Amino acid sequence: TGMLSIDPRSGAVKSWIGGIDFEHFQYDHVNQAKRQVGSTFKPIVYTAALEAGVDPCKHYSAQQVTYTNYDNWTPTVAVKVLEDAGLENVIGQAQRMGITSNMPQVPSIALGTAEISLIEMIEAYSSYVNSSRTVKPYFITSIEDSRGELIAEFKPEVNEDKAFSEATRQSIIEMLKATVDEGTASRLRWKYGLSNDIAGKTGTTQSNKDGWFVGITPKLLTITWVGVDDHRIGFRTTNMGQGANSALPIYGLMMQKMNADKNFNSITRAKFPPPSIEVLNQLGCQPIQEDGFLKRLFTNDEKPKPMKFDNKAAEEKEGIFSKIGNLFKRKDKKEKKKNGGG
Repeated sequence: TGMLSIDPRSGAVKSWIGGIDFEHFQYDHVNQAKRQVGSTFKPIVYTAALEAGVDPCKHYSAQQVTYTNYDNWTPTVAVKVLEDAGLENVIGQAQRMGITSNMPQVPSIALGTAEISLIEMIEAYSSYVNSSRTVKPYFITSIEDSRGELIAEFKPEVNEDKAFSEATRQSIIEMLKATVDEGTASRLRWKYGLSNDIAGKTGTTQSNKDGWFVGITPKLLTITWVGVDDHRIGFRTTNMGQGANSALPIYGLMMQKMNADKNFNSITRAKFPPPSIEVLNQLGCQPIQEDGFLKRLFTNDEKPKPMKFDNKAAEEKEGIFSKIGNLFKRKDKKEKKKNGGG
């Protein structure tokens, strides 16, 4: 496992866990390891889409699309969003948010297939809390000699250039809050009993090899990763290996302990400022009542439609943000019942 917690405004490290036992595993999963990041990359795609002028209420069909020039690949809605945002724009957006790892110029990066370090991801996510500006994590403030004389001093490295607009920042935070309140990270509420202001994102990679969770509060940003160093090995099932089951519990248990300790009240009781009226209006999408909705709900008889990656889909569109369920959320009532949740 790897885990990093920072003050998202200064970058000051509060917790750095590089592995399970340094005596036997001298490998830092925070700074050294690069793994596929799964769906934790999707907010970056949606950030690029908003910055490119894609309307938050634009709709994308849930009908499967097959990309004939990518070995008849049939991906998810996130790739359609990437197509509208522009592949180069998405890569550029990631770079402006502090990601320096190589990102292949293929549409599958929308699903988090690029291999990125945990410390890069936390720098990228810091911008969602820190007025759209990234910060670099640091854990040494000063070094003194035996006489107490200052040898070196280290200060926060905050990027003065904004990675995206304030409206985009607020929109993404609202979506990530919904992930915790009613989406893939909702067990933070019904299982771990956390009532804090939390935004978050789960992530799971191919063959359940990596589980991720990003927990965001106004004063603490945490990312956890769980996996195996041997890339050939993954969890047997997605139910076991998904980020909500493997990586999220680390965060949930930590926050439970922090909530029980009044010394952390300044962190645990912090509230997100409300979004602007402009952002609320942009996210106030009208509900869709179309013929295909109930059909898709009860049947799955639509055939994939071959198309090229650079073609524009002409079908009816199902919302990026008004139907966040297709992008960030997946309520699993059976799982709740299995785990004793409400």
